Amino acid sequence: MFTGHFYHSTIRKVVSVFGTLFNNISVVRKDGTGKVVNITRVPLAYGPKQKFLARLDEQPNLDATKVAIKLPRMSFEITTLTYDATTKTNRNNLITAASTTDTGALSTVRNYAPYRMGIQLSIMAKNQDDALQCLEQILPHFQPEYTVTIKDLESMA
Repeated sequence: MFTGHFYHSTIRKVVSVFGTLFNNISVVRKDGTGKVVNITRVPLAYGPKQKFLARLDEQPNLDATKVAIKLPRMSFEITTLTYDATTKTNRNNLITAASTTDTGALSTVRNYAPYRMGIQLSIMAKNQDDALQCLEQILPHFQPEYTVTIKDLESMA
């Protein structure tokens, strides 16, 4: 049933694309007169939010010169990976493309097995205004979902 090793890094590509959606989030801090004092790019990392919260617990004084973690910060992680029977097509369908390595040859792969991946984005901030600035830069793009197209199989390009 399982013939040979293959790895197309599909899940890795999906997680990477998800992360790049949130690369350019920034927080603007203003003084009492409304003048911009500081613009900070919000760091983004893959990992469970519990990992970052544990690092914060280790450093109770966030104003110290040596801080274990910088806030605001965002993290994301895979939460679910479920088979999607509603979009399943015949598994015997073949996807065919001209081979990139040999002229005139065809590359074929069997039809994909459809899965739905849930990814959770967490925003951690010292104050509510920072978190709300991050949220307002994200929410307008998800109405109610966002679809991204990726080049899945390099060999089938």
